[in-house]
Amino acid sequence: MRTLISILLLLFMVIHHTMGQLQFIERLEVETKFQENDYMILQQQDGIIAFRAQPERGFNLRSKFQYFTADINLRASDIKEVRIKDNFDLIGYDLEGNLLYALMQKGTTATSERYLLEINLDTEEANEISLENIYPMDLKEFFVLNKKAVFLGTADFRPMLQIFDMEANNVFTVQGIYGKETLVIQLRKDSELGIIDALVSKRDKYKTKQVSIFSFDQDGSKVREINIEKLQDSNTEIVEGMLTPIDNYQQSLIGTFGQRKREAYQGIYIAEINEFGEFEIKYYTLEDFPNFYNYLNERQQEKKWRDLERRFSKGKTTSIKPVFSAREVITTDRGYLIYSDKFNATNPRYIPRDGVYANDAYRFNPNRRYFDGMNYGPAYGSQLFNNYRYGPFSWQQEAEYRFISAYMIYIDKEEQVIWDNAFNLGNRVTSIPGKYGELSFDGIKIHFLYLDGIQIYMSYMKDGEIHFENESFEIDLVNENERIRDTQEISLQLSWWYDNFYLLSGKQRVRFMGESGREETKEVFFITKIAVDGDKFVPENESP
Repeated sequence: MRTLISILLLLFMVIHHTMGQLQFIERLEVETKFQENDYMILQQQDGIIAFRAQPERGFNLRSKFQYFTADINLRASDIKEVRIKDNFDLIGYDLEGNLLYALMQKGTTATSERYLLEINLDTEEANEISLENIYPMDLKEFFVLNKKAVFLGTADFRPMLQIFDMEANNVFTVQGIYGKETLVIQLRKDSELGIIDALVSKRDKYKTKQVSIFSFDQDGSKVREINIEKLQDSNTEIVEGMLTPIDNYQQSLIGTFGQRKREAYQGIYIAEINEFGEFEIKYYTLEDFPNFYNYLNERQQEKKWRDLERRFSKGKTTSIKPVFSAREVITTDRGYLIYSDKFNATNPRYIPRDGVYANDAYRFNPNRRYFDGMNYGPAYGSQLFNNYRYGPFSWQQEAEYRFISAYMIYIDKEEQVIWDNAFNLGNRVTSIPGKYGELSFDGIKIHFLYLDGIQIYMSYMKDGEIHFENESFEIDLVNENERIRDTQEISLQLSWWYDNFYLLSGKQRVRFMGESGREETKEVFFITKIAVDGDKFVPENESP
């Protein structure tokens, strides 16, 4: 009897310790069949908005746009519906103030007919806006800035950026973007300032790369051009970059750099840009990353650093292999937290290449909202959107990615490294080239979560010290009287929401007791609010 009590007590302690740091606290359900489309989820200031395009049942070509809103406690409104033109489907979206924009397209080619659906979330008024004047192009990005629709695409293998004024009904083609050997690495909007930033890379006839920042007003007029060139070492070049928001006329460009003519990553750079467009670049290499290889065991770390120190003593530069990609930058009052993934592409043809570096498909823009197969998901980059329903292309047909580690480095405003560390990702394999995890950071604590199958994994770092990593959690319900029958894995989306709260969504079959007293099953699309607190973790070999 004493043995049984001890086992039950130990089981309770393990469950208590595990669930304490991750809790499912609120859940919203919408009746949805497994074969139906998933809802997209966008954050609002005081909650979320969920929406989808769903074909009507039966043998017809009609579809409807469905949407609902919910507050931070996931108390939802009724589902609203707007009729979609026959044969059209949802291919992009954006939220600008209280206006939700849905980009509709008929067909899958560059010449396909498109139109915008504008929905006022306050009045529920819906308007259709024709886009017949937009140049036929393969779209790569779409968003709306103060009643101006912005379209980035490719025409004749060159990027094209057009701005459509919805009120004046005219189109402006932005200058300086269309050109040979040109890629748009990032496109971002600043609704408050009314500015569009385009980070562009070009290669000349000698394959030398130049990275430029173009800033345009909402009418498409250029207000700034900054050319990032003449790096510290002429044998290196910028691989990728992310622009931070403009703060007090200051902005930063942060990303990875590497050797020219080789796929050999050297480290991370930070270019600080002042109000006059002048910049200074600071470079960080493995010599500045003392904990870069912390994902290895102690013996492997010692061997690795012995080899590195020998190279450092000879003045040699050491490359980071195979792929080192900067994924996210979080700006704090103290400095920048930079999250990067280290991974390997097991298929050598995995993505289009820019010269030697594969820098377009796997890190185009983590917040992009266009479904062309290269986006990283509707929920700010957590997972690839299900292209089986919304597009003809899927990364699952092309390649496989093996994720090795997630590297975090915190750098202050004086360009000094505060701390760095790395979470082990265990060589997990996925067909998605986007960033692997979702993180929250408050200046001290990092909660890092990701999905693997139908399991949630969590790692936790505090002041640069790893407290635990890859703790697994089963998806759970909030109602204790219900049980999960099965979960549709491909529908799952995990994203950071605010503070230490995350959102998990997807489709499930749930068993429950009906009014007749008999067990019944329901099929639902669910949205669950998750609270995390890494400080509540207690190792199994310690008492609470």
